[in-house]
Formats: sequence, structure tokens, C-alpha cells
Amino acid sequence: MTRPSPTSLAVVALLALLVRCAPAPPRPPLAVRAAPRAVTSAAVAPAPRVEASAAAVAPRAKRPPPPVVTAPMAGEPSAAERAAVRLRPSTCDDYAASSQDLVHAEIRRMREDLRAEYQAWAAEQLACWEEYRWRGQAYGIGDGASGSGVGHGMGSGGAALKSRAPVASRTNAQVAGVDEADLVKTDGRYLYLAVNGALRILQAFPPRVVSVTPLSGNVRELFLKDDRVVVYASIGRPSPRCTYAYDCEFAGDGSSTRIVVVDVSDRAAPTKLRELVTSGSLVAARRIGTTVHTVVVDNDAPRRAPSWDTWPAELPRCGVREAVVRARLAELERDNRRRILARGPSFPTLRDGLSERRLCEGLMRPVRDEGRAFTTLVSFDLSDASAPPVTSTVQSRPGAVFASTDSLYLAVRREARERRARSSASRASADETSVIHRFAIGDAPSRTRYAGSGVVPGHVLSQFSMDEWAGTLRVATTKGRVPDPNVESAVSLLARDPSGDLVRVGAVSGMARGEDIRAVRFDDDRAYVVTFKKTDPLFVLDLYDAAQPKILGELKIPGFSTYLHRLDQDHLLSIGFDANDHGGFAFFDGVLLQLFDVAEPTAPKLLFREKIGTRGSSSVAATDHLAFNYLPERGLLALPMTECTGGGDGTPGDEIAFSGLVVYRVGVDRGFSRLGGVDHGAAGVSCQTWWSRGASVVKRSLFVDDFVYSVATDRVKVQRLGQLGIDVADLALGR
Repeated sequence: MTRPSPTSLAVVALLALLVRCAPAPPRPPLAVRAAPRAVTSAAVAPAPRVEASAAAVAPRAKRPPPPVVTAPMAGEPSAAERAAVRLRPSTCDDYAASSQDLVHAEIRRMREDLRAEYQAWAAEQLACWEEYRWRGQAYGIGDGASGSGVGHGMGSGGAALKSRAPVASRTNAQVAGVDEADLVKTDGRYLYLAVNGALRILQAFPPRVVSVTPLSGNVRELFLKDDRVVVYASIGRPSPRCTYAYDCEFAGDGSSTRIVVVDVSDRAAPTKLRELVTSGSLVAARRIGTTVHTVVVDNDAPRRAPSWDTWPAELPRCGVREAVVRARLAELERDNRRRILARGPSFPTLRDGLSERRLCEGLMRPVRDEGRAFTTLVSFDLSDASAPPVTSTVQSRPGAVFASTDSLYLAVRREARERRARSSASRASADETSVIHRFAIGDAPSRTRYAGSGVVPGHVLSQFSMDEWAGTLRVATTKGRVPDPNVESAVSLLARDPSGDLVRVGAVSGMARGEDIRAVRFDDDRAYVVTFKKTDPLFVLDLYDAAQPKILGELKIPGFSTYLHRLDQDHLLSIGFDANDHGGFAFFDGVLLQLFDVAEPTAPKLLFREKIGTRGSSSVAATDHLAFNYLPERGLLALPMTECTGGGDGTPGDEIAFSGLVVYRVGVDRGFSRLGGVDHGAAGVSCQTWWSRGASVVKRSLFVDDFVYSVATDRVKVQRLGQLGIDVADLALGR
């Protein structure tokens, strides 16, 4: 037997060492795994300072700056046609002089609606005739004989905390550096709430009410900046804010808005510094530094409350001769006309202290008649009560609002004037478009001005349907809505032309025919779009080259997401709903949490999913991102939740298993671990909630150090993260 030489032994040893040190071969894609079941909160140790479960991920390779694209894409309107969309300067006097034109235009629209109603009535008569024929009644359509054409500080005292908590929640704002108004804020030492007619300040720990400052009106939300708080209150009865426009519209509600700046340097005795009152209802608000930008709308009512009648009262749809119908419609036309003429021009106003002014000075108006609504952007410095606000008013209905650090965009849906069938709920229209108005904004009120407009096909779902990167606006839209088979979606990229107007330079069109958009998230040069009819396709798009955007990958899974949250550059966390597929349609089911790996954009993966309850389970976080509370430093997720059991496959649950705040630990390598929940009781909740109208007793939550604060409209509950289920404090929020 020959002994191996020293050289060969060394080679073998080296090979063995290399084998031991070599990286493991890549694992196959992770299968979809059910998240671990809930563990009892007693077994949960306080959360670590750093989330240990976050996987180490190589950063996405940086690309050079994207090419600058300004040339309109093929098929876009000419410069002259685009100029027709741009708003033009006007004044109050101009508006008053042309108000008669607006009135007559409104009368023309009213007549069009009556004519369309007559045509709809005529189309129904065949069915009516079939019903009445056997009775032998004379029933027919002729020319008719009418000849009418249808043509306080509580002073509770006590020592304040010496320092802020090392870890605390932040408002889940869409854009870094652009704060969004919300009903609760924290600085890590105190909580500030706008609820039940007052600004309420709570000490975080030990939890107690420090002061209650009553304010007139329906107190809704606030900003916090150092020792200043800006509180918004509605005068009148405001409607719930539309944040997810699947079954609601971005619209005014007839209320006016009070904006109060409060000095809270003495938390036990806040002092009012300034009050602004606008005649318009609150649409949205953003803060950049000390500058607050507020969008309000005047003369805009929800479309469910039309300003004229379109069918005579108590007139049946069947069994009435045409002459009678024509005569009654002519009478209705005259009544409608009198009511329209009786309404004179109404101008938006702003009162600052004792001084009031009309906001149509500097008014911008479109070439095309857009009705009587005025949308105004009001900008002011919360740190300087003597500086007058800067305003920019456009004659337009409101829309979804997105703001970057230097621009605020308003996406207003338009559709063809052709009246839809009375029984149709579809928005499908080849002519459905959205006009996007851009305002220049920034960290000083003086920067506020109207800057330009553009047009995109379809309508936007929420503020997350818009984003700005490298000077390009990206907009995700849908034309129509399921179950219309012609529904389709697009992602458009718009650049600014020399005049400042927005022109489409690229687009991904015809996406997911037969499905509509349910969630969107942009992340630098990528976009993630969720559409749905029976399954949830998650599309990954490359938007680096604005002239040549493209779909990189697609993942089809049951259910759908309504909100996508970026964990890091390679992972998404979402909330939405599970679904039961029935071939041609699907029933939505319980609330669904999902974790996605998008490191490889051509092959996105679902890592984990966690289903909560059955059909009828709901969370306000599903349709309002401000209720979605993820703390990245600790990998903690808190969600308001109504959890129902029973039912299923189209039948709502019949028992409320939990109502309050649920808390999860989330990690990309271990999924979802339910730590427990803060129970608020089942009073006032239901298992009959529709998926797009997210509802729950708890409205918001905050993490402050090792505590979680669960905020409802009647109380704030405080619990330790390691002892969920045991109240540390239960603070009533009096009405």
C-alpha cells in the first residue's frame, strides 16, 4: 500500500477546509407558511432594543441618476391641447361677472340630466309593456301632446418626565420630511390627542392626563412641532374622511374649518396663539418644518346629494303615458331652474383673527367649466403668528392629495357627461380621466403657488397612488371597476414641460384587464401594484427610465392587499383580506397580513401570511395608513382590530372574538408572532363590515419605550409589551 505524499495530504486538507468554509448552496424558494400561533403574553419578554429577526440583506445596487425625459409619449395631446387644461388667473370680480355663465352651464347640465332620465325611462318601457300587456291597457310611446322639450388646562401639575423615551412611534407618513395631520402625536414624553372637542395632553409614564383644552367645533386632528400644536376642528357636521376611494369620494362635506395654533411649552396650561377659520371643509394637511399646508374645499357636496331632482316626485316609472311624463319633466325643469338661479355666487373666505378676506383673489380657473367648487391651499408658519397666510385657490372639485417636500398634487376625477344607467354602479368609461393640479410648496409659506396641470387616464385610489422621484410624478390609475370586464389599470410617468404643466412621458398601460387596483406603493425606481378580482397579483415595475417603464415580475396569490408598507428595500409588509375563489368571482374573508420578498424583482415571493378572523373582521388600518403602526427598531406591529369568528365563504362571522388592539412581532425570517392584545370590549362593533369600509373601536396606537398605548375615541389604555392583557392605565377621554 502506497502512502500518500505530504503534498497530496496538504491538497486534501485544503479541499476539506474549502468545503467547510464554502457558503451553503442557495435554498429553494420558501413555501408559503402559516405564521406561528399566538403565544400568551405572559411568556413574552420585553421587546429587545433591536429587532433580532431582521435578516441581513445586501443593499440594492445603486444605479446612476436616471435619464432626463421630457418628450411626450406617443399619442399624448399637443402642447396647444395641454394648454387648455392649464388653469388661468382670475379674480373675484371676474368670477362674479361670469357667474351667469356658470349658472347657465349648470342649467344646461340639469337639462342634460333630465333628458338622460327621460331616455332611461323610455328604455324601461318595453319591460313595463310586457308586464301590463295582459291587462289590456293602452300603453304606447308617441310624440306626446305637451310639446315640451326636456330640452382649559386642568393644572394637574406634577413633575414631567426628565427625558424622552429612547424608542417611540412616529406618524406613518408617506414621505420622509412631510408630516401628516393625525388625531394623536407623541414626542416620546407626552401624548397629544385631538378628540371629543378638546386638545388633550397625556403624560406617557406614569400615564395621566396633564391638561384638557376645550376647542370649538368638531376637533379632528393635529400637528406637533416642538412646543407648538396645530389643531383642526370642523364647524358643522363633517363626514368621515375618505382615505381609500373604492367606495367613497374625495369630496367636501359642507362644514367649515377652524385651525388653532397652541403653545404647549407649559403642558399643564396650553395657550392659544392664533386662530384661522376657512369657509371650506378640510380635505388634507401636511407640514414641512414649521410651515403647515392645508387643503380645503368650498361649494362641494358629495355626489350622493345632487343639487337638483331628476325625476318628478311620486311619478311611477311604469304605467304612465309619455305625454304625462313629458309634462311632469317640463314642470320639474322649471322648478330646478328657479332653484339654481336663486343661488348667487359664493366665494371662499379666510379669517385670521379679526381680519377676513375672500380667497378668490388670485383665483385660478380652468377653460372648461368645472362647476362652483373652489379648492384652496392655505400655507402658514406655525412659529410666526404675525405672518399672514399664503393661499392659492383653484376653481375645481377636490381630489386625492399627495405631497413631496416641494410639490403638492391634487388628482381630480372627471368622467363623461353621459349619464350612467340608473341601476349601474360601474365607473367604467373610456373617457374617464383625472386632472392633476400641481402646487409648488416648501418649508416657507412664500413658496406656495399654483404651478401647472396635466391629465392621466382613469382615477386614483388613494394618496399612495401618486409619488415623485427624480423630478418625475408617477401615478397609478384604474379605468372602471370590477365587475366590469373592460376595467384596466395603468402607471403613468409625468414630467414638467417648459410652462410647468405635466405631460406623460411614459406609461405601463393595459395592466390586469378585468381587475382593479387595491394597493400601490412606490419605492424610488420601483413600483408595487396590487390588483384584484379573484386573486391578488402583486406586480413589480421598473420605473428607472421614465420613457420605458416595464413590469419586471408578478406574483398571484389568494386574497388582496389594501396597504403596502416598506420594511426595507427588499421586503414589503401588507394588510388586506383573504378571499374564497369561486371561479368567476371571489368572496372576501378575514383580515390578512402578508410578508413579501421582492429582492429579486422578476420573481417576488410570499414569505409568510397571517389570517385574522373570518368575513366581517375589520381594521381601520386596512383603509387608513395612519392606523398602521409599525416600529422598525423593534419589529413590532400594532393594529386596531375587530376579529370575528364563525361564518365563512360569503357569510359574515356570527361572534366577536376580540375587539381592541392586536400586537405582533414581525420578522422576515420568522413571520408573524401574535404577542397579545389590548381589549376594548365589543360595544358598538359589528361583524357586518364591508371590506372597503374599515372599522374598529380602536383608532390609533403608539409605542413608547416598553409600553403600548391603545387609542379609542372614549379612552386610552396603556399596557406593558411583556404583560399584554393587563392594563397599566385606563384613561377616560370625556366628551
